[in-house]
Amino acid sequence: MSDKELFGHKDGPIFTVTLNRPDKRNAIPFEWLIELCDMVDELAYDPEVRVIIIKGEGPVFSAGVDFSSLGELVGRFMGESAGGGMSIRSDVSKYQHYLTRLESIEIPIICAMHGAVYGMAWELALACDIRLMSDDCKWAMKELQFGLICDLGGQARMMNITTPSRVMEILGTSRTYTAQQALDWGLVNYLHKTDDLFAEAEKMAKEMIKNAPIAVGALKRVTKKGQGMDLNTLLDMEGNLQSILLRSEDFQEGISALMEQRDANWKRK
Repeated sequence: MSDKELFGHKDGPIFTVTLNRPDKRNAIPFEWLIELCDMVDELAYDPEVRVIIIKGEGPVFSAGVDFSSLGELVGRFMGESAGGGMSIRSDVSKYQHYLTRLESIEIPIICAMHGAVYGMAWELALACDIRLMSDDCKWAMKELQFGLICDLGGQARMMNITTPSRVMEILGTSRTYTAQQALDWGLVNYLHKTDDLFAEAEKMAKEMIKNAPIAVGALKRVTKKGQGMDLNTLLDMEGNLQSILLRSEDFQEGISALMEQRDANWKRK
């Protein structure tokens, strides 16, 4: 185990990012969003990496924002330079960008959450493509309790997954919810025993790796960028991407592998 508080480990085509502050319940300082974004950006240039998994070390995935980090920002926001709110909006936009970058990279990201996940950590999870959760995990977004809203996409992304009335309840009551409720509302894909959670995430990653990487990237582009778009725009996106895939070496390899009943040797071309 690395002694770094946020670190990545490459194991063949799977790259695992670990939140590693168990003594602080993996509370997330804002600079982690920058580090995570930089880490993921670099993976776009690694032809071997096919799936990213994000997990937490210790008893919980993450307790949310690191309040010392938040306090530094709030101190600056209360100064005269923040008059009119322009500098605040600039900072919020900057950190929103880092999470949105996770959606832009054409590599699927699986978030494996256990124990508890709160606030900013839930916003991080919502920016991932697939969410797995331990069956005993608790989660909540309590920003309204201290006079704020979630501003890194938590509300916006949940509204793309579940109903506006459910989002209003989750944020408006600040209740703590169960893993089963997250599953029932479509916010996570599966529940697993804590001891099995990471193994199940790896199992899903290995299933994805069997598919053509540029096709998986196209799938992610349509899924993420197509949210909120009208049907004709989505159909146009599908057609444009398919026109690229049909002329790819990987398509030819996929057909050959299928006919020859063997595993495909993807080239990402």
